[in-house]
Amino acid sequence: MRSPHNSLVTISARTTQETLGRPDGFDAIVIGAGAAGSLAARTLHDAGLEVLILDAGWRAPFITEPVRQATAEAIARLADPRALRFLNPRIIYKGRQVLKLLGRRRQPIQSSCYAWERDPSAFVDDLDNPYDTANGRDYSWIRTRNAGGRVVIPGHGRQYCRFSEREFAPQDGLSPAWPFPAEEMDSWYTYVESLLGLSGNPDGNADVPDSKFAALLQPTRAERELKQKIEARWPGAPVLSGRFAPPVNHLSALESSHHIHARRGAIVHEILSGSNGCAEGVAWHDRETGDRLEAKAPLVFCCASPIESARILMLSQTSRSPEGIGARSGALGRYLMDHVLVKAEGLGPALPAETATPPDGRCSFLPRFDRAMGTASLGDRGFGVQLYQTPGDNGRSWFTAVGFGEMLPDASNHIRLHPTRKDAWGIPSLIFDAGLSTRDNTMAEMMSTALRELAALCDVKLTLQPDGPAIPGTSAHECGTARMGATPEDGVLDPFNQCWDMPGLYVTDAASFPSQGFQNPTLTVLALTARACHHAVTENGGTLSTTTMGETIA
Repeated sequence: MRSPHNSLVTISARTTQETLGRPDGFDAIVIGAGAAGSLAARTLHDAGLEVLILDAGWRAPFITEPVRQATAEAIARLADPRALRFLNPRIIYKGRQVLKLLGRRRQPIQSSCYAWERDPSAFVDDLDNPYDTANGRDYSWIRTRNAGGRVVIPGHGRQYCRFSEREFAPQDGLSPAWPFPAEEMDSWYTYVESLLGLSGNPDGNADVPDSKFAALLQPTRAERELKQKIEARWPGAPVLSGRFAPPVNHLSALESSHHIHARRGAIVHEILSGSNGCAEGVAWHDRETGDRLEAKAPLVFCCASPIESARILMLSQTSRSPEGIGARSGALGRYLMDHVLVKAEGLGPALPAETATPPDGRCSFLPRFDRAMGTASLGDRGFGVQLYQTPGDNGRSWFTAVGFGEMLPDASNHIRLHPTRKDAWGIPSLIFDAGLSTRDNTMAEMMSTALRELAALCDVKLTLQPDGPAIPGTSAHECGTARMGATPEDGVLDPFNQCWDMPGLYVTDAASFPSQGFQNPTLTVLALTARACHHAVTENGGTLSTTTMGETIA
């Protein structure tokens, strides 16, 4: 197994220090080569811009850390679901436990992520990248630094669901409305769904509006039987096919272009401001040279991940924004959300003989399963469940059930810069002061009950009991630390994801979310990114052609 985060190698080999420091700079700089950043780079490039991608991903030569890299490779092989067909589950479990003890020495936090075992080298070294928590409230900051981001890690859920009108315009007063009408997202969802090539089925479910599917799914016998069991036990409970797609390598199509450039090992710590207060460029610590480097551009897209993007804004302190870009709104670093996560795993009976190991992302999805459980106390906010069944050996199968519940935005859940502690590159680290509310814990109890009942329905003997919520951050669906608002007083960003305090600076990862929903946030992140690129180019006198963006948004 090889890590997928080498997809920048061909491009980055051309990007010399001389190119980075050229006086005329670039048309745009994109921070982060994850799902949002790679789409932004592709979209801006296709609009005719000269684009520089800065990505913090870095793989040291094998000779400098042979034990760590060999251990990571072994862990990934044992964690591959295909091994279940050939090895006894107990052997796999014991082998993984031994190897994880070795891997956890430098990755005690990252190894808590369910997908860590599939590609440990894609995750950060926790000792080099420390952070603290306040008030005894634990937080797991799951971080990858690799081209493609978390969605390319094998084992990642890869679920792509639209938000409903309720998410964009909540009526219960528990979170602010997004600063644009819900229908404005339809064409952007359609555009990114076309790029993804989604697999799924139209279901007509109001909580998860139908997407544009490239491939319709024929349910397997195992999926049909599961659906029948659930609908018989909970009449009216919707059982949908998961909406998934393999990662799209937006950058591979650009490798022959002379208008796209990239630098790996670029740990960004500051957005540079011009004398007019507009974005002027980016400064970073360069792992290849060990120096502080800069590059200039009038457009900057910050797609570093929600918490990292907020940290960069906090570190970008200017005379106009002495506490960081967007701090005057009172929202910078605040309203941190992550899905309330409850998980169950176990061994079930054999699946029908023709059942194959499903591709990453294929699952049965139970949206707003709280309604089926009769948990009306959650009101208009609730949880969904993803169910996975994988063939095993000796007449058994693996069963995994994961519940994701919506966390409400709360200003007391926040991050702030540490006054003294720094990471391995001298950049201030963070303090997390965030935790679950009484409501969140009540919902987690309901989710635990639901997962136990689903497991019992499937004759599963649980090896991982759903005994309450995971530590916040574990779901890696963090949102909200630089949210959009209708005015500079309401949020860090305007309705097009541009910073109110710094024109030309866009933040398009989930830091921009005013609220979360129960759905996976990735599809909405991508749609917002495409929409922001369109705004950035058209506002600066350019155009995005119908061949580039599709007729629906031309």
